[in-house]
Amino acid sequence: MNDSSLFLQQRPLDIVLRQHATFDTFVCRKENGLLQQLDGLAQAAEEPRQYFLWGHSGSGKSHLLQATCNRLAASDLKAVYLPMKVLSGSGSDPGVLSDLQQLDVICMDDVDCVLSDRDWEHALFRLINEAWLGGKSLVISATSKPSDLEVSLPDLASRLRWGMVYRLQPLSDEDKGTALQLHAKARGLSVPREVCAYLLRRYPRGLVYLVELLDRLDQHSLAMQRKITIPFVKSVLEQEH
Repeated sequence: MNDSSLFLQQRPLDIVLRQHATFDTFVCRKENGLLQQLDGLAQAAEEPRQYFLWGHSGSGKSHLLQATCNRLAASDLKAVYLPMKVLSGSGSDPGVLSDLQQLDVICMDDVDCVLSDRDWEHALFRLINEAWLGGKSLVISATSKPSDLEVSLPDLASRLRWGMVYRLQPLSDEDKGTALQLHAKARGLSVPREVCAYLLRRYPRGLVYLVELLDRLDQHSLAMQRKITIPFVKSVLEQEH
């Protein structure tokens, strides 16, 4: 268990990072520079850095934030992943964003989900200020670029525009097939490309759903000692329904 998970166990929710959310399983076209920047956070930074990632659902924002935390878990730095949609939806108090000064990197996902709430906005403002004053780094995500966010607190709107801003593009079906191949490789699986194409044709195309589907097929494959083929996928998934 990494430092992020240990820290979050003291929080209202126990957020567990996805093990295979890594830079190696992220499919990118124009984001190579961003990956290098995020990977560079594993090196002790002399000054705080802020990265703002934005894009539609399915563009990989959550993956990259979790990948950053997973990467940092292998270094001497401490990071935390804060899924704002989950935290606010569970009724967590904005105080969950306080007392994070012992961490080196703070990753906040879907911040736009809490911008309509004054208390959350003040908590975000304090956190960003404390991070910069304490020499900490931030990785923030939202569905819109900072200048398009509806923020009622002007100082917070200004803070969200600090640092570098990157737009993530949605994945094409071809990209999703490549991503499934990378996830299969990370799990030590051999999944033919035609199987990935079959999954994309027959099931919801959200990558998170498809990866969860891959995990289920992996479990059945191990239990039955069978290779993952299209007939195998059909038999397993038909039994589940």
